Amino acid sequence: MKAVRLLTQVKKPSSSSLFVRSLAPFCSSSATNPRFRNSFSGEADSGCTVYQHVLKFQRPTTIGWQQVAKNNSASFIGTVLLPLDVIKSNNSKFGVHTLLDVRTSPQLSHGFRIQVHMWNELAELCVQHLKPNDFIYVSGRIGSYAKVDRKGNLRIYYRVTAEELNYVRQTHDLTCQKGFEPQSVETGVEKYRARLNLWQVFFTNPHEWWDNRKDKVNPKLPDFKHKDTGEALWQKPDDPPWIKKQLQLLDSKMAEQGQVIRHGSRISKWEYDE
Repeated sequence: MKAVRLLTQVKKPSSSSLFVRSLAPFCSSSATNPRFRNSFSGEADSGCTVYQHVLKFQRPTTIGWQQVAKNNSASFIGTVLLPLDVIKSNNSKFGVHTLLDVRTSPQLSHGFRIQVHMWNELAELCVQHLKPNDFIYVSGRIGSYAKVDRKGNLRIYYRVTAEELNYVRQTHDLTCQKGFEPQSVETGVEKYRARLNLWQVFFTNPHEWWDNRKDKVNPKLPDFKHKDTGEALWQKPDDPPWIKKQLQLLDSKMAEQGQVIRHGSRISKWEYDE
């Protein structure tokens, strides 16, 4: 009969792991056996200390790039420097941005500034509440963008896309330290807010407005115009979903009654999903 030898490939342990294993019995024995600890206290305690030191400074675990590629995030506490401005977007998402002044201590005269972006529901909430000199906490994903400075040099700037935003209670007033006066010029957000308010006025009393959607000769003409004040409204791609839904509801009601707005409709029913 012919003997067959089976060979199994065994991974050779690293020298560091062998060293840790060789120290482990000394550390565990000295901890569990007082007699052993008393007889060889100097050698055993030294081995235990080295063993714990090696465990503490082991190489961190390696993880895959895909696990963390989309999770580069940061948190900042700072003061809002500028009024919110609307982000021009090619899609239907609504966004606003501002600049945050971040300092590790209110007493410091310098820090750094980072752009903050808010989108969708958070952006709508910030439009209603966030203003210059507000002291806030913001947390979200970190990103970067390239921009040409005043000298014509291409520079890299950083921004945080907010996923969480809260106000921070201040122990003292920081306004005087910032030396910032809110701008009196109407910003994009203020114009956006005024237009939303005008839509609310329209839906409350649609019979007071002319409906020019089907009669527009020039696309620059307004879709709706107030009969008395001359205020005008245009439909825009970045309008909140509730505007489109309210118009659909209004048109369906008018179609059922065989009317148009300019003929005296009194429909003012509101429905919201968002």
